[in-house]
Amino acid sequence: METARSRPQSGYRALLALPVPRRLALASIPADFADWLDYAAIVALLVYSWGEGPFVLAFFAVALALPYILVGPFTALLVDRSPLGRVLFISNLGRGLATLALVFAPNPAAVLLLVFARGCVDSAFTPARQSAIQASTPEDLLPTANGLHQAINQTSKIAGPAAGGFLLAVMPAQGVFGINAMLSVVAALMVIRLDLPRATLPEDQKPEGFFGAIFAGVREFGRTRLLFVALIYTGVAFFAFFLYDALIALLMAEFGFDATAFGIAIAVSGAGGLVGALIAGALTLRQPLNVMAASSLLSGIITVTLAAAALTGFPLPLLPFLVGAGIMGGSTAFMMVPYRTIIQRHTPPDRIARVFAAGEAVTMVVMLSAPFLGSLIAVSYGTGAAFLAGGLLLAALGTVTLAGMLLRRLPGGGLGSA
Repeated sequence: METARSRPQSGYRALLALPVPRRLALASIPADFADWLDYAAIVALLVYSWGEGPFVLAFFAVALALPYILVGPFTALLVDRSPLGRVLFISNLGRGLATLALVFAPNPAAVLLLVFARGCVDSAFTPARQSAIQASTPEDLLPTANGLHQAINQTSKIAGPAAGGFLLAVMPAQGVFGINAMLSVVAALMVIRLDLPRATLPEDQKPEGFFGAIFAGVREFGRTRLLFVALIYTGVAFFAFFLYDALIALLMAEFGFDATAFGIAIAVSGAGGLVGALIAGALTLRQPLNVMAASSLLSGIITVTLAAAALTGFPLPLLPFLVGAGIMGGSTAFMMVPYRTIIQRHTPPDRIARVFAAGEAVTMVVMLSAPFLGSLIAVSYGTGAAFLAGGLLLAALGTVTLAGMLLRRLPGGGLGSA
């Protein structure tokens, strides 16, 4: 393994030439697609079939996010202490069973409980996959692997709901749940007997106790300044994003764009995320923090520009708006790929899942809190004000991060090279 990890290779061709990373990436296609295929079906079932309103949809959002906060740290401990191939198989199979149970859900409460249960299983799958990437990928190819998996996930976000909406036109929501369950089963079968090393505890490690082991992932972020800054940066960046993310349709309406333009903007933003992930994965990312900081600075400038146009009543044409949406979508990938690479490079294998779970918990807390504040700002001062607040926060984050690295000479400073 040491020989494999030290080989000076780069590029997607080199990554896919390795059997385990290639198989892991292929298995991620049905696994990630399963995350998004039935999203539209669940909403359609709740709203159109059962006539539920905003209250139930709000609980749906909570059911999606809460498992990563409440259950994720516990399942991550199991991931760190179990064979990764087995965890990937069981978690995919568990997600499939929970999705299949949606076929028989009799009411909204049952649907929400099953969505929560599926999230609990997924809180083990996501850290296990990140652990598997670390365990099976040469260090020089970690950015490439993260870029590829981010691109797969981004493609699923674009194609999954669209495919789900198409299927709803020809079958009931329960049929979509059945198809989606099969995707998880396919992903489970693809990782059977996946040859992944099991993390071993250092011989000199002191016993931590149950709660000490649970919170080891949180403590790991305080072990090095680079990890700590990466976590704080990601939390603040996502908070800024979610201040305005749910308000894009309202902003476009203020510019006079219709629903068709909104759909195009979402597609362009998703395509930007896909292209950004592939480009970020092609970088060596020897200094990933500067890449993250530069991307948030650029995204902040674009967001502030759109906000200023809305607040001043400037008649912005559709094309510049779409260009801005694509850049904003791509900037997210230029933050996530370096962030995951930092964690994989600087976290011991015996606690990598707990570190990723801690980071996910921070992200989910932000997802639950920031949209409410953004809505409050929009109601009080206008939709553009929420975008202005988020854009200024992103720009300030990028500026402060770049300045801090320059002054303190943090590891990870400097732009990554292709």
